[in-house]
Amino acid sequence: MNKIAIQSIAAQDVIIKLSEAFGSKWKEYYGEYSIELPSSEGSGAISGINFPNGVGLFKFKLKLKEECCLDFCSKQIHPFKFMYVIEGSLQHQFRDEELTHKIEDGQSVILGANYKSGNKIFFPSDEEINLIILDVDRKKFVDQLTFPLEEMDEIYHEIFADTNAIRTLYHHTQYSLKMAHLVNELGSFETIGLERTSFHGAKALELLTYMLMLYKDDSKNVEQQSILRQNDLKKIKNVVRLIDKNIEEVGNVSSLAADAGISEAKLQEGFQILFNNTVHGYIQERRLEYAMLLLLKTNKTISEIVYAIGLNSRSHFSKIFKEKYGEPPKAIRLNKKT
Repeated sequence: MNKIAIQSIAAQDVIIKLSEAFGSKWKEYYGEYSIELPSSEGSGAISGINFPNGVGLFKFKLKLKEECCLDFCSKQIHPFKFMYVIEGSLQHQFRDEELTHKIEDGQSVILGANYKSGNKIFFPSDEEINLIILDVDRKKFVDQLTFPLEEMDEIYHEIFADTNAIRTLYHHTQYSLKMAHLVNELGSFETIGLERTSFHGAKALELLTYMLMLYKDDSKNVEQQSILRQNDLKKIKNVVRLIDKNIEEVGNVSSLAADAGISEAKLQEGFQILFNNTVHGYIQERRLEYAMLLLLKTNKTISEIVYAIGLNSRSHFSKIFKEKYGEPPKAIRLNKKT
């Protein structure tokens, strides 16, 4: 196993150390440091940047030929690490513990090593890894707050008041759909220069916010939790499949949510995130698309089509059809015939 001892917490020093260990050149642009792995070590890239508010953003997108351990062993107070595994799986150990934590895709962790410890992150060989880490410098982050630390919610105060790293913190959870959306935005933003730095800084802080909200939500009973998680996505996708396959017999939102085992609020939020639409709006879109298909591909009468898509008012159907397509269904049928 390739073991890399990292004795600093600054993004610049971390990336330079990794460039030395992997035998690659490092680059810097607008404060963002990065390396590309040489073919002898694998493939992919690593980047890191620190922002004035004490938040640092690291991105790992790589595939290694040999197992690797990043041993964060600085004698400084270690930052909180908020880790998001997008693809692949990793392992983690606190340096003063033998317990190993496995972190898989779709999962996130908050790591707070105590002042006597550090973090070991183990990367497997021959596996695609896509990982984002937010480092939060404890003292810098607290110093830039515009309000007294004591005014924080108690659950957040317990984290950020520990500026001297007296306690060990480990919180393992699935990340939320909003976090997944932000992670995708971070990965797909290709503009360079000041725009990239500003975008990454804003999104890193937004991602941190959602992680803290998820941490707070995790402290509640399951039935009281309101944040959409990855396991909720499966339930929402089941509702989508049910709508698409049974458009003529779709129930109301309450029955769809109950059958899927998810709250109406979560179901609606999921549709907003995935489709930028309400559940009812999505159902109407699918109905009108199916109606157009029947108009063009079958000889069903308009009344039969209204019934086939689960509506009972021909006038209402004609109204919403024209609003979507600019022409009434009669015109589409006439155009087909001519």
